[in-house]
Amino acid sequence: MNYIERAIDTSMNHICITNPNDPGTLGLLRENAVIAIIGGFGVSTKTILQRHLSTSRESVNKLVNRLKKKGLVSVHHTFSNTDRGFIVLTAHGIREAEFLLNRELYLRSDISRVNERNLIHDLSVQLVVLELAKTQKISGFATERDISIQLEQRGNDPRLIDAIVIDAVSNQSIAVEMEASNSKNKGNGDIRRKILSKYLQELESNNGLYDFVYMYSHRQRFLTQIEKAHTKLFASQRSSFTPEQQELLTNRIKFKHNFCNTIYELMFNSKRQLNDNKLELARKDMYLLQLKEIEKLAQTSGDRVVEIRRDGFVEAGKIMGLIE
Repeated sequence: MNYIERAIDTSMNHICITNPNDPGTLGLLRENAVIAIIGGFGVSTKTILQRHLSTSRESVNKLVNRLKKKGLVSVHHTFSNTDRGFIVLTAHGIREAEFLLNRELYLRSDISRVNERNLIHDLSVQLVVLELAKTQKISGFATERDISIQLEQRGNDPRLIDAIVIDAVSNQSIAVEMEASNSKNKGNGDIRRKILSKYLQELESNNGLYDFVYMYSHRQRFLTQIEKAHTKLFASQRSSFTPEQQELLTNRIKFKHNFCNTIYELMFNSKRQLNDNKLELARKDMYLLQLKEIEKLAQTSGDRVVEIRRDGFVEAGKIMGLIE
């Protein structure tokens, strides 16, 4: 069993928990979940932990403070995410995470290894993977760290992707890719061509790392731009992809528009309130008014982009507790 396979096999250990009646047991399960999450991803935030554990901000603060007192985690200030901070494991916490996940994690407690330039991107990937795990849509996963440990060129390997998840029903491997900017969509398409070639290498191989690619972003227009870029590349007379390869890429790359608002609200929206009393970004009546306008526009226009925007707006309302 290689490292990626072992990571997938142990990734769900302690991540998803039940809610027992005994408060002491629940507290221990939550502590183990936090240690396992940070051990798997290397870093996390209170916002992600709060959403994954379905608890209040106050409860998460108490939970993190309890782990700090036990010497298992440390919290560090940053301007690179909306929480204005991130959580990592101490040396003691790393040993505890390796015990819970039953594998060596190759982690170090040195926070200089946390790349704050990519922090919000990495946290967005973590949010998506944990959401899939929580809703039981996947049976396991491997993070970018896990993948880079096995690949020959580590972090510089061209095959590196943001994460791999295993579909709970089909058992197929899915690459998770997060687009936090549209810089790769600019220019003459060479960057997108190289990315598609990277995907194609794995999709055509009998021993490829993944069978599908799921594209995520906090902006729906970024995903739309990628779709258009792919169409343009395939339509070009100088296209380097055969018709069979184009069909394979089109069928295996899926764009997850419905999750855009979730990522934006929790990871990118700097105006989001972090306390429990004002978690909503807008009053309920204003949200319902905007929703009504978007639904009307979607019905009258029949525009797919508007429909995607409406679906994302509805999902955001559910996240903020404004609608059922």
